[in-house]
Amino acid sequence: MDLTSLVDAAIPGPGSRLDRISSASQRFFAELAASRPGRPVATLLHGNEWLGHPLHPVVIVLPIGAWCVAGWYDLRSTVTGDGAHDHAADGAVKVGVSGALIAAVSGLAQYLDTRNGVRRETTVHAALNTLGLAVYLGSWCARAQGRRSLGKKLSALGLGVVMVSGYLGGDISYRHGVGVRPQALRSPGRPASETESRSLETAEARHV
Repeated sequence: MDLTSLVDAAIPGPGSRLDRISSASQRFFAELAASRPGRPVATLLHGNEWLGHPLHPVVIVLPIGAWCVAGWYDLRSTVTGDGAHDHAADGAVKVGVSGALIAAVSGLAQYLDTRNGVRRETTVHAALNTLGLAVYLGSWCARAQGRRSLGKKLSALGLGVVMVSGYLGGDISYRHGVGVRPQALRSPGRPASETESRSLETAEARHV
């Protein structure tokens, strides 16, 4: 059994509380995106119409990269005791938190493209990202209060959560094809400019 099979087995199925929560939350955000003020915002956040592909995978590298940098400088600070490394880690945590907020709203736009099991998995992905962001906010506050040891531990915990969530994000994109144009899957040799702009919603849609 591979890791993706474990993911499928671990995520509750149809009719579960997760299914009801994910369905209700998606309807809520879909209504916001369909409203008059929400349509241009959704178009901007989705990215397909002006960037050529979803915006989310572009902006998600900012928080992940910044938090990895923070982890490196936290480790350097622990080993060397150099305060300059502490300062660099603090700055990277702040950059990561700011980037995570942008990544979160762009992720909501892609969330609207999911259905059924992929919607439930995406809900778990979003929940883990929210948890990771909350942990890093706690790290930021702990560092500001001079509780650096706690701040470092929270950052390490947050990075672990984000890595698990990142795996799910890759699974959603690369195995289930959320955000991928159907023509790109059916005719991989064709230029992206010749493919349809409609995003692929589920893995099953590949064979429609």
